[in-house]
Amino acid sequence: MMQIKDYCITLLLLLFCAVNAYPQEKRTEITADFQVNSISADFRVNSISVDFRVNSIVVDSTYSDNASRIQELLEFMRDIRRDSTASIVKVAFYGAASPEGSYQLNRKLANGRLGALEKLIRSEVNIPQSVITRNDSYIPWDWLKTQIEDSDLAHKDEILAILDGESQLVDYHSANTHIDNRILKLKQLDNGLIWQKMHKLFFERMRNACAVIVTYKKDIPLIDVPTVNPHPAIPKPEPAIDIAGICRDLPSKEGASSVGAGAWPGILYVKTNALGLALGIANIAAEIDLAKHWSITLPIYYSSWDYFKSTIKFRTFALQPEVRYWLSGQNNGLFAGAHLGLAFYNLALNGDYRYQDHNRETPSIGGGVSLGYRLPISKNNRWNIDFSLGAGVYSRYYDKFHNTPDVKDGLIVESINKTYWGIDQAAVSFSYMFDFKKKGGKR
Repeated sequence: MMQIKDYCITLLLLLFCAVNAYPQEKRTEITADFQVNSISADFRVNSISVDFRVNSIVVDSTYSDNASRIQELLEFMRDIRRDSTASIVKVAFYGAASPEGSYQLNRKLANGRLGALEKLIRSEVNIPQSVITRNDSYIPWDWLKTQIEDSDLAHKDEILAILDGESQLVDYHSANTHIDNRILKLKQLDNGLIWQKMHKLFFERMRNACAVIVTYKKDIPLIDVPTVNPHPAIPKPEPAIDIAGICRDLPSKEGASSVGAGAWPGILYVKTNALGLALGIANIAAEIDLAKHWSITLPIYYSSWDYFKSTIKFRTFALQPEVRYWLSGQNNGLFAGAHLGLAFYNLALNGDYRYQDHNRETPSIGGGVSLGYRLPISKNNRWNIDFSLGAGVYSRYYDKFHNTPDVKDGLIVESINKTYWGIDQAAVSFSYMFDFKKKGGKR
């Protein structure tokens, strides 16, 4: 019986490993029953996959529909623990990455994602090391090729010819960093426009990890087992079980776990600028993701007190709404922004003069551009730190007073109307993310 058991397991895994398998289905279960001397051997193949944010190896239950997938996985593992007749006989882990980065980075991401999923599963059930296989296949090129074949992209034939070409690692910026030469060729098509479209359509669904779990369940009947033929013929299994597409078959574009072009992503960030707090300026900001690559943020700054004495102060009420474009479709990492600014102010730095917007009713008004970067600082990506620096141009109409301890005694010197050019934004902000579509599994 053990020979038949090993034969069936091997058959299932060979069928599965005959293709490059990359996950997107929630979970697939296939059952194969074999009759051996009146003993029923029940093999089941279960597949579970999770998606990852760009450049991340953290299993985030708030991303994609990972929450429902992880819940299914936990229930499956608990069923195995409760069933004394079931045992895990083979587990195959797969990790994958999208092709934007270097060879070294993508291998690290693929292996890290594989390891993160393996750690999650092995924390729920004991799996012997001897039944585990691992495949951090770097980039799912075969899957990408099938998507290109089914698409209406321009230059499709050229893309497929490049993907079918020989893969060679070449130096990328330095002798210690390498990249697949096909990536460089793809980036050159149509001045980079083809690469941008591929990035938007396909790359998000290539960042994932998958586990294929083969379980074996015995069901021994209560009746006596007949005498066993000492030389039984090995029975043929039922018609071949097609599990080749367990992790390979990805959902259609309509069913993909990505944010649609017209759908609100459901993400809100609430944050505060630590640099402003260090200057005694209370501040709060809200940022809303409008769509892939786009968000809008509104910070508010307010201060009404002196710095230890009346001749040192930076009193202000300021607004600076900003529209941001993110290089990543996940709206994290690097961004560029364009903003407007409005600020009432009363400034004194313990010098001879104090400066205040004219008649307390002529704020500085203008706008500018910025660059910044968002970095997750918690395992679930809820907490983040944002860095940004901006410059702009502002019209300023202000009054110049003698700086005295008693403001009433500070006579006006002159009124000045001028234009300011320079830094208008500097922020190190800590933020918390609210995902309003988390329960629906839309992200």
